[in-house]
Amino acid sequence: MADPVCKHQRTQLIAKDDDAQYVECLDCGEIFEVGELNDGTGSSESLSDA
Repeated sequence: MADPVCKHQRTQLIAKDDDAQYVECLDCGEIFEVGELNDGTGSSESLSDA
């Protein structure tokens, strides 16, 4: 049986700069950029605004 996919509900901030925030999932240990968790959905920012 495959393990259930972690939803990364419990995270802690690892690093932050002007462009990105990196967090670690406290359940599975994966480290990722905050934007990856949201998959870019719900963002009002677009390249056409540049």
